[in-house]
Amino acid sequence: MSFLTIADIKTRYGPVEALRGVDLDVNEGSIVVLLGPNGAGKSTLFGCLLGTVLPDSGEIQIREQPITADARRQFGYLAERVTLYPQRTVRENAEYIARLKGIDPGVIDDSLRRVGLEDLRERKTSQLSKGQLQRAGLAIALAGRPQLLVLDEPFNGLDPLVLEMFLETVREERERGATILISTHTISAAEEIATHAAILLDGKLAASGSIEELREQFPGHSLESIYHRVAKNRVKKSMEAMAA
Repeated sequence: MSFLTIADIKTRYGPVEALRGVDLDVNEGSIVVLLGPNGAGKSTLFGCLLGTVLPDSGEIQIREQPITADARRQFGYLAERVTLYPQRTVRENAEYIARLKGIDPGVIDDSLRRVGLEDLRERKTSQLSKGQLQRAGLAIALAGRPQLLVLDEPFNGLDPLVLEMFLETVREERERGATILISTHTISAAEEIATHAAILLDGKLAASGSIEELREQFPGHSLESIYHRVAKNRVKKSMEAMAA
C-alpha cells in the first residue's frame, strides 16, 4: 500500500494547464525528489498536496484516505522562501507556528539544536542570513516529528557545510520513518539522499521510479543526466508531433 497516492491531478489557471493528469505513488519511508524546469508544475503539485491549491479534478490520499485539514497540520513544510515575522525572535516564530499546528512548543529547542541554531534562538529573524533563515524554516518543519516532510527548493543559497547538515538531517528523518518530498534544481545534492525521483515536464509526469530503476532505464547516467535526457526526449517528441 502506498503511503501517498496522487491520482490524475489536473489544475488550470485560466487558459494555462498547470497540471495535466499527474499520477504518482509514494512509498512510506522514501525520499522522492521532484525535478522539472521552472513552470513545470512542481509548486502547483505541492500546493495541491498542502491544501493551498484546489485541483480541478483528481485526488490525493494518504494511506488510502482523503487528506483532511487536521492531517495537513501534521505535515512538515519548508517553503522555497522562508517568511517569518522579522521583529520576532527565532524561538518566538517557531513556537507560534508550533501552536498553530497543535504541537507542543516545548519541542522547538530540540529542533533548533538539530539545525545548529540553538545559540541564535533569541535573535530577531530580520538579523538572520539567508542560510540561517533556511535552517530556521527547517527547524519549524521538523517540529512534532511529522510523518510527511515537504521541502520546496531547500538547498538554495546554502554554503557547503550547511548543505551537508541539511542532507544529514534529511537522512535522519528517513531513518526515523518519515516520508520526504523534495523539489529542487540542485540535482547533485538531491542524488546523495534520494531513493526515488519523479520528473515533471509541462504539467505531466515524464518519468518516475526508484533511482535504481531509472539508472537501469538510462544505464550509466547520473540523476542529472537522466533528467536532461528525459527532458530532451520530451522536446523531441513534441516537435515530431507538431511536424506530423
